[in-house]
Amino acid sequence: MHLHQLRSQDGTETLSYICVDEQTHNAVIIDPNKEDLNTITLFLKEQRAVLSQIIETHTHVDHISAANELKNIYPAQLIMHEKTKNKWRVIDEAEKFGIADTLRENAKLEIDRFVNDGETLAVDSMKFTFLHTPGHTDNHIAILIDDNIFTGDLLLIGQAGRSDLPGGNAEEQYESLTKKILTLPDATKIWPGHDYEENTFAYLRDEKKTNPFLQQPSKEAYRKFVADFFPPLAESIAGGKMTIQCGVQRVATNSEPFRSLSPDDLESLIKAQPNIFLLDVREPFELTAFGKIPGVVNISTRQLTSRLNELPQDKSTHIVCICQSGSRSYEVAHFLATRAGYSHVYNLEDGTSGWAYDGKPLERGTMKTA
Repeated sequence: MHLHQLRSQDGTETLSYICVDEQTHNAVIIDPNKEDLNTITLFLKEQRAVLSQIIETHTHVDHISAANELKNIYPAQLIMHEKTKNKWRVIDEAEKFGIADTLRENAKLEIDRFVNDGETLAVDSMKFTFLHTPGHTDNHIAILIDDNIFTGDLLLIGQAGRSDLPGGNAEEQYESLTKKILTLPDATKIWPGHDYEENTFAYLRDEKKTNPFLQQPSKEAYRKFVADFFPPLAESIAGGKMTIQCGVQRVATNSEPFRSLSPDDLESLIKAQPNIFLLDVREPFELTAFGKIPGVVNISTRQLTSRLNELPQDKSTHIVCICQSGSRSYEVAHFLATRAGYSHVYNLEDGTSGWAYDGKPLERGTMKTA
């Protein structure tokens, strides 16, 4: 099997996958984005491939599927989960969040085959197994082929998809993650439906070690954890228009109650505020592997809510949130400023990578903990 990953350029960071049988050149595509229709058809032409099957992992709310357009070009069948028959029921609920138009368009898809948990699809040498994995949406499926699992928006690299969308459920997501994903072999490759940090895939064994969404001990712990890190959908509405990402990285706005810093800005702030609190939210191994800004205190994102008492008790303390790229720390800065009550919160743009790129010092070795 030849596997091709396609990253959308429309701002949604949608990842689609084209699987091509190397002998027959029959192809299967997973989660095609309408914005990528020309790119998809060009790739299939270059591969001399014929699209025979289209699989949607779920009904999307952040982009419109290209399935109907592809069915007009190729002799392809569209496959989705049985519960997709009921997606019209959540459109009224989606209306209040400004995402009904996208959902309404995707509810028009002409589905040729509905599948349930454990059913399979054979396309020449390729065998796809469908796993019902509700949580992000109630009709969500993950697709297993050999040692690859296409997780859609259930599980992303380093995080998970939102569970607060119409039809979503945090406790069902926990069940899907623990009973359908974590039971797979450690060498399984995770191919997500979105990625916001230029990742391509991850091994399950690494996700078990580093992804906090896979480390919650119970349904209740998971529910509380995601409540802290997924902003309410209403927060994403600006001027009546919904801007949504299916992972935890939020679309940046000018109204965030914290300030973004460049490396030069941070240097100046450190000099001006001798009692500044530098909070590195990466996992400890990342500080050892990639280095740390001098003076940081390490409390990882997954530990933050249980270790809030280790942060400065003076809510006017200047706190700078730091990670490798500025993504995870952005979420923590939002959390500290909006939910933990800190009045002077900052996020280091481009993180430790940007700091090092500007030639500023990094330390390696033992870590300072709160």
